[in-house]
Amino acid sequence: MRQTLRTAVLALAATGLASVAQAQQLSPKSTCVNQYADAPGVTAIKLIRDGYEIKAGWPGGLWLQKKPDTFFCNTGRQLDGETLCWTLNDPVKGGPCQ
Repeated sequence: MRQTLRTAVLALAATGLASVAQAQQLSPKSTCVNQYADAPGVTAIKLIRDGYEIKAGWPGGLWLQKKPDTFFCNTGRQLDGETLCWTLNDPVKGGPCQ
């Protein structure tokens, strides 16, 4: 009986996950809320030297803040010319979905 119940619960969970994945697929005309903006030329070390505090960190990323300004910076290896940091802004509707 336990095995039957377990099998039924797993089947329902799998069905629910599949329908969520289908619902999240974007149509070609979809727009998304965007709350990040590229910060070209900004690096984590520049922000730290400018007095920003590390508020959170984990392998590959840092959240830095100074007063109302907040940045997320990638601390992994990036290709030349790629963005290293992004500012966190008020959400704006109608942006591109990436």
